[in-house]
Amino acid sequence: MASNNRIQTLAAHVLQPGPSKSSGASEMGRQRYGDAEWELRCKLAMAYRVSNHYGWDQLVFNHITAKVPGSEKLKGGPHFLINPFGLRFDEVTASSLLKVDIDANIVDSGTNTGPLFKQGFVVHSSVHAVRKDCHIVWHNHHFDTTACSITKFGLLPLSQEAIVLLRQDVKYHPFEGSATDLGERERIAKSLGPTSKVLILLNHGPVTAGATVEEAFLYMYLVTLASTWQARALAAVGGDLSKMNIPSDEILKAALDRVKYEDLGKDPSATYNEAEAAWNGIARLMESKFGAENIYC
Repeated sequence: MASNNRIQTLAAHVLQPGPSKSSGASEMGRQRYGDAEWELRCKLAMAYRVSNHYGWDQLVFNHITAKVPGSEKLKGGPHFLINPFGLRFDEVTASSLLKVDIDANIVDSGTNTGPLFKQGFVVHSSVHAVRKDCHIVWHNHHFDTTACSITKFGLLPLSQEAIVLLRQDVKYHPFEGSATDLGERERIAKSLGPTSKVLILLNHGPVTAGATVEEAFLYMYLVTLASTWQARALAAVGGDLSKMNIPSDEILKAALDRVKYEDLGKDPSATYNEAEAAWNGIARLMESKFGAENIYC
């Protein structure tokens, strides 16, 4: 954890859900992949369960990807973890994840549960190829966020969640149809830019990125929640923006100034980390819902 002062009265296992090193599946996973990759596999498998819980999945489509630690030094590296095509998000486990290179060649098939859906890797590889600071790329077709991406409004500063995201500098990428053209990768990377971690693919859906699973998760949580508030508010007033309480430029500037840091959980004056706290909370719920033994295996 980043701070030694963080809610120290709670037990460590309550704060930090995750695989037990003593379990048989965990021991085999560590022997096959090493500690760092196995821990990442477990966390990514959890991310898929979280997406299922929030309705951020679409049958067997969409992806969350993670760069394997230290794989830049390997032949054909870096390598990335991704879900096998055919599994629902609530069926993904740590060992079922595929390991692929940047060109979508399979390096490790996991438990041979399914092939790679190469078309779906286009969006993810476009970010992984150029943003060395972003080890996690999270994409979905969430109903409300996709609906907002179809409007010409974009994400409006209507809620606290939206303002946090706007401080981070939300970017947009024009619609080019189904994102299956390898030639679009360079254009997606250009749209995201060198610093933003939130990209809305117009008429398509959201992409968030982060140095950690926790960071990418919290950006996705905020963008979907902000989109839900916006969609419901627009529906309530029949799409008439004149009936919306949109903050003035002065109020918006003051609100943005109060968001003191761009990366979630990076406020140096805080004794907590928002991204980690939010992730640990939802991960504990998923362990309770699905059973840790059915995720970290």
